[in-house]
Amino acid sequence: MRYNADMIELALPAGSLETAISAFNADADAVYFGMKEFSARKGAANFSIEDLSKIKRYASEHSKKIYVTVNTLVDDSETGAANRILSVLDFYEPDGIIIQDLGLVQIIREHYPHLPLHGSTQLAVHTVEGVRQMQDLGFERVVLSRELTLKEIEDIRKKCPDIELKVFIHGALCYGFSGLCMASCNLTGRSANRGECAQICRTWFTEEKSRRNGCFFSLEDLNAGRTLVLLNEMGIDSAKIEGRLKGNEYVCALTRYYKAILRGEDAGGLEDLVKTTFSRKSGQGYFYYKKERESLLSGYPSHLGLECGLITGQRGNTITVKTDKTLHNRDGLQYFRTNARGLDEPVKFACRITGKQSGYITLSHEEKDDVRGKKIYKITSSVQHEKKPNLNIPPFRKPVDIKFTIGQDKITAEALGVSRSLAVTLSEAKKAYDIRTQVSSVFSQSDTSLYTLKELHIDNSSGLSCPFLPLSALKTLRREFYLALDAAERPVPDISISMECTKHFILPDRKRLSDDLPWSLDIKEIDGRKYITLPPVTFNEEELFRKAGKIIEENPDVIVGLNNIAHIRLAKAYPHARYFADIYLYLSNKWAARLIQKELGDSFIGGYLWLERAFYNAPWPLEPTVTDYTAPSFISRTCFRHDAMGLPCSSCKGKEDFHIFQNDVSYTVKVRNCLTVVEKNNGG
Repeated sequence: MRYNADMIELALPAGSLETAISAFNADADAVYFGMKEFSARKGAANFSIEDLSKIKRYASEHSKKIYVTVNTLVDDSETGAANRILSVLDFYEPDGIIIQDLGLVQIIREHYPHLPLHGSTQLAVHTVEGVRQMQDLGFERVVLSRELTLKEIEDIRKKCPDIELKVFIHGALCYGFSGLCMASCNLTGRSANRGECAQICRTWFTEEKSRRNGCFFSLEDLNAGRTLVLLNEMGIDSAKIEGRLKGNEYVCALTRYYKAILRGEDAGGLEDLVKTTFSRKSGQGYFYYKKERESLLSGYPSHLGLECGLITGQRGNTITVKTDKTLHNRDGLQYFRTNARGLDEPVKFACRITGKQSGYITLSHEEKDDVRGKKIYKITSSVQHEKKPNLNIPPFRKPVDIKFTIGQDKITAEALGVSRSLAVTLSEAKKAYDIRTQVSSVFSQSDTSLYTLKELHIDNSSGLSCPFLPLSALKTLRREFYLALDAAERPVPDISISMECTKHFILPDRKRLSDDLPWSLDIKEIDGRKYITLPPVTFNEEELFRKAGKIIEENPDVIVGLNNIAHIRLAKAYPHARYFADIYLYLSNKWAARLIQKELGDSFIGGYLWLERAFYNAPWPLEPTVTDYTAPSFISRTCFRHDAMGLPCSSCKGKEDFHIFQNDVSYTVKVRNCLTVVEKNNGG
């Protein structure tokens, strides 16, 4: 049974205004996009303020929704710029702001309370208590981690009925948990938490023992297909499609594909179009993980396309392909051969049809090697082109309530603290008319102003029962009033408030807190103090909280490291203990520290500065500990042992290490009860 009466929302990615309008024209319910700064997809065109104004106008007039991503971490030096963007967004009133940085959450709570908070998947929310903590912070919606099974999603839905949930249904799957992945930063200095991911997971590595090469961390794409119907039935509010770097054909094909599924129609032909626009090997991702224990690896890390046939013959400059798909001249095709490293390598060519017969076509293709038996994939379509949408959209005008006063010798318009008057000589109208209708008609036409009329309040203080208002005077006042309203400063809230540093607790070298994994419930005594650190990922939260709670009760002086937003809920349950923000509960700026301090009060004693920063702008409400600790490159729910090495689950002992390398950099891959942690070796 659904928790709300509406059909699940279909939210499409928009890397540009053109893509956003194309998605809406194809019947998308919502789009999400980033601005030029603080977007987790820096490679996309992203939106200017002018684009934002246009898409807001379009969405308002077509009953669509827009969500803006401000989903990167920001340091102290950037909070001012982020605040200015939030001020702009506050004016345009999107339907949600998708946030990762806890500092920005606190700024929004204090200064922009009307902006709807949506939790980014970068926050790695994957448990009931995580969702509940987001609700405590004022979030209206949470984008759940992509690693959850259907059963886990349904459990969260049932136990958290009063908050909106958004679930990924299509597109790329990251190997590591979003928000916890350090592979790009560790290897290239480009942070995935800054929208700069170098996609290390799509590159090849060598396994030391077998000397086997492979793209061991490149997961297949997610294609929920008819599982979307189950998500709809369990009451998930929004279904998210990944792909802000992709174009019009992609968003249009996917919108039509999933809308057809929701309507109960045959979507097979539409799925073929989807695979042609962009698709790796695809499947159900984690929805049925372990229930259907197949590998999630894609093998080839890029666009695979639509499988459309098998090469059955080769003669001279032609090949024969057995196919049940329709091919056209100039379609893009590819097949694969094995390169010197043992990896799949694409051979791409343009379709040139030389003959057809039932179930077979012949193609002109010069190839010296024997390609018989190879599969053919269609990677582009020569006939699939979406019409360019009309981007000549008037800018959004913010509706405001206007008070219109008719005095004895002047008329006045005022709104938002701005007032303009015009001297007029008034007399009784010769014929009664509706003053409200006339004034509303004039002030609704605000031309290029940032504002327009929402509701009109008339105060007739002229002493006349029906004063005659000259149309020319109304238009003159309208022009001067809207010019004044546009010129009035919309002050950006001052967030540079002084913060007195009240706590100077310096944590130990982070390496000393690590065990077999970078977190441990085994008490570590360091410099006369006891510490435990909670894991950032758990799929048995009740058991974790029970164990941690017992340790806290039996050791009142223990200091607990929090590594996920859910852990704040645990800390609230045991307020007598002391807590610090560990490396995955990012203290990216002083506002993030302020938020956690407000949640935990005196029990919050300190934390590590965001790993990717070595400096901060004092003062903070507490002094962060700077660390040069190198966090794991990946934390993944995918089992490296099974998925990459192909080893059977029956012989698994729950703990096994593997060693891999890439370009003389070596890594240890630790598999612990199906959780994979990949650590860069010292000196590697």
